Amino acid sequence: MKVILRTLYSILLMGAGVLHFINLEGFRRIVPSVLPCKTFIVKFTGVLEILFSLLLWVKSKRNIYGKLIALFMIAVFPANVYMALKKIPFKPGTEANPYVLYGRLPLQIPLIIGALKLGRR
Repeated sequence: MKVILRTLYSILLMGAGVLHFINLEGFRRIVPSVLPCKTFIVKFTGVLEILFSLLLWVKSKRNIYGKLIALFMIAVFPANVYMALKKIPFKPGTEANPYVLYGRLPLQIPLIIGALKLGRR
């Protein structure tokens, strides 16, 4: 079961990380306006997601990586809240669906719990 969970997280993280570079401007828009260096933040978090995706397969330190992924998901949660509050659509030039924007916020909880489970031996 953990292999399935690890595979799902790896795909999710890799996909999200690559999207940070494909849709750089879209991700820049969800970085809260109080933060400087938006491009750096987007690229850095994209690199972290790609790195986490790969590190999930390193057996010796998996307990640390699961915790780091959970902390990362907690750290990026404010961007998701900002996106919902400011009604920022996923794709620039389209209309934001508030049900989707707010509906995805509670989904972070099982993602964080799942990441912590990945870290257990």
